[in-house]
Amino acid sequence: TMPAFCLGLIADIQYADCDDGTDFSGQEHRYFRNSLNIARRAVDCWNAEGVDAVVQLGDIIDGCNSKLKESEKALKAVLEVLSKSVVPRYDLIGNHELYNLHRPELEKCGLRCGPSGGRSYYSAHLGDSWEGIFLDPFEVALIGQPQDSPAFREATQMMQDHNPQVLAGAKDWFAGLPHEKHRYVPYNGAISQQQLEWMKTAIRSAEADSRKILVFLHVPLYEPATKAKTVVWNAEEILQVLHEHGESVVAVFAGHDHDGGYAVDEGGLHHITMNSPLTAHGDCFAILECHDEGWAHFKAFGRACVESNTLGNGRAYPELILAKDAVNVASPVSRASEEGSLQLQAMGFDGSEAKKALEATSGNVDAAVALLCG
Repeated sequence: TMPAFCLGLIADIQYADCDDGTDFSGQEHRYFRNSLNIARRAVDCWNAEGVDAVVQLGDIIDGCNSKLKESEKALKAVLEVLSKSVVPRYDLIGNHELYNLHRPELEKCGLRCGPSGGRSYYSAHLGDSWEGIFLDPFEVALIGQPQDSPAFREATQMMQDHNPQVLAGAKDWFAGLPHEKHRYVPYNGAISQQQLEWMKTAIRSAEADSRKILVFLHVPLYEPATKAKTVVWNAEEILQVLHEHGESVVAVFAGHDHDGGYAVDEGGLHHITMNSPLTAHGDCFAILECHDEGWAHFKAFGRACVESNTLGNGRAYPELILAKDAVNVASPVSRASEEGSLQLQAMGFDGSEAKKALEATSGNVDAAVALLCG
């Protein structure tokens, strides 16, 4: 059947006009300028495919722009690219937005993170039979909130309870910290009780309208779809509500963890953590086709979603069927052979022939060339 509604999806563009670098650990390579090229290709693809709306899952620019005093300039550059898609766009607040700009400035600079001048979480009709619920997982946080605010005080108390060394200025936030508490660090946050109550109401109102529901937020809710270090502080409270409405809620989309991941939880909810264009060599975005019958089809372009817990090097999911009891399997092709295939195509070999040759040679590019030239 033809999808009733199509969404373009992208996460963690983290653009900066600066030379390639790495993360704090030195392990993750970051291609700051290239992320804008990927965003351009995403928009071209979305326009060609005729999407009805776009969701930008947060971290649109990198924190390093703040040191460079280029936050607004970098944001303008990305928004200029995204505005080549004329459909409605839904933006989410990520930690890097808050490293760059004060909350009141987000809207002034062109981000669409909620109703004008109001709260930072919201819902929207996605066509006639779907509803999008967009959450703000930094409403209670140590970043982006004035230090005299109740939200900051609540965040400080949570940190005191779970990982007090952060407040004591520890260099290593994770030293001696039990695995299940790894989420309690300043680049994550929580949703307030008020936001939780609002979410319940938004879900009930979508259900009254017989709509299926998709949840979007920057930080993942379910550890098996990401890692312990990138989970919302009060994720279980949120999941409990979503499971109470398991017949209506189909999937949760997040970014934040550049390595991506995917898992289905015990309530049958699909959790998709999208990979970041910042660390990608090829494409890294998706289209979500939402069907009237209440299921959705996630179509990845490049490595937009890969196996959890593989540091981003696992097998990619070319597509995901998001329906109750659907089982999704990653492509048997590893990252190395995907990159090998791109290399061979750059040498002028046919794409499908290149894939076959790589499969026959267990991903060895030189052996594949010899085979192709046979």
